[in-house]
Parts: sequence; structure tokens; C-alpha cells
Amino acid sequence: MDSTTLRRGDTASPMPDPGTSTKSILIANTSYREGGSIRNSLEACGYEVSCWTDVTDARDRLKMRNYDIVAFSTNLGKGMDGLLEDLRARKVPPKVILIADEDEGDAAARCFLRTVVVVNRPFKIGEVADIVEHLIGAP
Repeated sequence: MDSTTLRRGDTASPMPDPGTSTKSILIANTSYREGGSIRNSLEACGYEVSCWTDVTDARDRLKMRNYDIVAFSTNLGKGMDGLLEDLRARKVPPKVILIADEDEGDAAARCFLRTVVVVNRPFKIGEVADIVEHLIGAP
């Protein structure tokens, strides 16, 4: 585990400087493997990525910093509703990538956000990097 992937209660790891100008992405995914794979792919492309396995921590981080993209999974359960409320409350909400199972086709409609891209499982990790580049450009 590195400083950009934290589990709930891990306070020893440093937080990136919120004043940086690089293109930044927040990932909230309870699957450490899936979130970590996406993070690694995006970091290899040059994006700054914060990856959280706990939705409460992701919401706290979102309150401290503006992100260009927030990517999260429908596996967040009830915590997803709070995250969506936080995103809707922003004056300029970030673009959203929603990772959903194939049978969750209505997931984007439930978000009520302007820019939502749904990535259905199973997917290739590189697809997410392609979508990010399309939404916010190369780093």
C-alpha cells in the first residue's frame, strides 16, 4: 500500500499537496485490487491519483480538494448516496466515471450528474485511462 491508497483509519501516510496543478483523479472503490489497478494505470499515464477503499475517507478527501474526475464503483453500497450528494452540491462538479456491473445499466440515471461515463464490468484497465484522457485531456 502506498500513500495514495489508504484504508480507513490509516493516518500515517502523507496526503498530496492540494495546491498542485496536475490533473487529479479521486477513486472510491471497495475492491482494493480493482481500484489499485486503475490507479496504477492512470499514474503510469501521468495523472495524480488518490484511491480510497472506504467511501467515508473518499468523501472527506473530496471536501478538502477539487478533483478533475471522481471515479467510483457501485459496490460502495449506501455510501454511494452520500458521495453523490457531495458531488451534486459542488458549484462545478467534477466529471464522473461510474464503474458498474453489466446488469446495472440504470446506474448513470441514478446519479443525476451532468457528466457521467459508465464503465461496465468486466473491462480492460486501459479503457479507463482512455476515458480519462477523453474527458480531461492528457496530463
